[in-house]
Amino acid sequence: MSRIFILAFVLFATLFAVNAAPLELEKRETQFTPCPDLPPDAVGLDIKMTPDPVVLGAVETFDIKGTMKKDIIAGDWLGIAFIDLAKQLPIEYPLALDICTLPGVTCPIKAGTVFSTTQEYTAPDELPAKYTIAVAIGRG
Repeated sequence: MSRIFILAFVLFATLFAVNAAPLELEKRETQFTPCPDLPPDAVGLDIKMTPDPVVLGAVETFDIKGTMKKDIIAGDWLGIAFIDLAKQLPIEYPLALDICTLPGVTCPIKAGTVFSTTQEYTAPDELPAKYTIAVAIGRG
């Protein structure tokens, strides 16, 4: 009887040890998808962020690329922001740049031409439980 008890104890201890061992976390790349409320003719941008995932308080590098359906002209802007989803407000100050003033950019950029830029933006020191990162190109 005691051998059965010892065997059962060892098996349960082994089972609990295996279940308690931390599982390897699978690192997932941040996915940038078009906002759901955009008009159907809005252009999706290809965005890569480094480092990924976000490092609080660190400089994030955004590689942004897209083929515009309309010409990019003076006054068109590029924006990057961390948004608190609960409050629907930006966390800290968003980055907003006039595209035509970026180094190496000559405006106008004709529709159908690939536009690409690399921008740095410092991540907030703290992030809420639910947030999103917005990257947009706009006019006006």
